Amino acid sequence: MKNAAAAAPRRVAFVSTLSQLPWGGSEELWSQAAHRLLAAGVEVRAAVSWHPQEARPLRELSQAGCPVHQVRFGLPHRVVGRLRRDLRRLQHPWLARFRPDLLVLSQAYHVQGADWFADCRRLGIPYVTVTQAAGEEVWPGDTFLLPVAEGLEAARTCYFVAEGNVRFVRSFFGTPLPNARIVRNPFKVSYDAAPPWPQEGEALKLACVARLMPGAKGQDILFDVLRSDKWRGRRLEVTLFGDGPNAQTLARLKSMYGLENVRFGGVTSDIEQVWATHHALVLTSRYEGLPLAVVEAMLCGRPCIVTDVAGNAEAVEDNVSGFVAAAAKAEFVDEALERAWARRAEWRQMGQAAARCIRALVPPDPVGAFADDLLQVLDRVGSGRAAGSVAP
Repeated sequence: MKNAAAAAPRRVAFVSTLSQLPWGGSEELWSQAAHRLLAAGVEVRAAVSWHPQEARPLRELSQAGCPVHQVRFGLPHRVVGRLRRDLRRLQHPWLARFRPDLLVLSQAYHVQGADWFADCRRLGIPYVTVTQAAGEEVWPGDTFLLPVAEGLEAARTCYFVAEGNVRFVRSFFGTPLPNARIVRNPFKVSYDAAPPWPQEGEALKLACVARLMPGAKGQDILFDVLRSDKWRGRRLEVTLFGDGPNAQTLARLKSMYGLENVRFGGVTSDIEQVWATHHALVLTSRYEGLPLAVVEAMLCGRPCIVTDVAGNAEAVEDNVSGFVAAAAKAEFVDEALERAWARRAEWRQMGQAAARCIRALVPPDPVGAFADDLLQVLDRVGSGRAAGSVAP
């Protein structure tokens, strides 16, 4: 890691705004970067949303020497009209006690973080943001949006996982965000993964690797497409891998539609084995960042059938390394699946193209690159304070 010995000041706080789940793909980047900074001699602490079920990676962080504080992120759910008044007082006393030299705010969704921004600016704490997902499903009024926009503008760096999210957030908040940069998430397959192609002669098998949360991942849209007589009559099977807050609802929807070509594969840590038995990924998301499922499938040489949201079309070239549905609507997903079905004999070659394309987009060690960048921000913060500047 570059400049590890010289990095100063060396106190970093990582804050995650994820609240609906105890853990998710959005948490891997900041938590693994925290381990890297600990190894570099930085004092690290973390704050996460309270959840009755503690995630294993949080326990591992604590055991590695990073105290993890559970806080209740109630502010976004309060009456919007009270937001400005609430932000006039300190929301997180823990931050004042720790007084980090840098705060890294991982936004699970782009409208979060106003309370942390206000506290950092009040305490003179420099900060950076990492926006993992963004979408137009939530569009509050200006009273809510302006504190977040001002917070993003005051950040040292605003990291995003997809160019599409940068463009959307600039338009959403009406700010040019010249401090925006792209960072990639870590993945759970080998960078040189090459699982064997599934046995020929069987049904074509699609895997949907995503949390069971149709509000984000759109499994209901996929089910709506698959219930047509056309898809029922084809040798196509779809397996949903993952868990989430809507697992029971999706099971009920499968039963209601009578989808015999859909099954639930549960949670698995062996993603390469998933792709040893499946021909392609299908992901009908309503909003995204750059999904780990897409990156991992492409690293494993599998084409992807995705919706044109956020970073999907940046990774997947339509009709070359996969198929891109114009929007997260049943008619567009059906059209993309139909094109994919018509070219099913070419899927293996398209998967090879996918493997080449994703390696040109994603580095072999995204966490290392991010941690190095944070150390450089720490160096600049230290230099600025030595010169008498303390603005965040």
